[in-house]
Amino acid sequence: MKAKYYITEIRKQVAANHGGVVPDYLSLTIRNYAYSLEMRDIYREKIIKDGVMIKKQGSNFQMTDVQHPLCASLYQQETLIVTYQKTLGLSSAKQAAKVEDPGSKQATDKLNEFIEATQG
Repeated sequence: MKAKYYITEIRKQVAANHGGVVPDYLSLTIRNYAYSLEMRDIYREKIIKDGVMIKKQGSNFQMTDVQHPLCASLYQQETLIVTYQKTLGLSSAKQAAKVEDPGSKQATDKLNEFIEATQG
């Protein structure tokens, strides 16, 4: 069961970000993240084993190539994993802090001056 390994590794990463202590409120998120990683691995192994394109019998009994049905599930797991990474602060894709842009402030000030001038 890979989930137990993932849980211990994720807890180490979270503890490093929180001063050596894993907050209790993150336990469920850590567990869900680990299980999502395990499911992603299962989907990947199955897709690699079967191939991305599989043969399927069509309505007129002809054989056609279709995308593996687990590809969509794999994408959903990947998206869920990124969400968990952002929540736990383990991703470089986490939301950046808003940086004060002096250019936009100047533009806002000029717009406000114009509005005040036109009003009166």
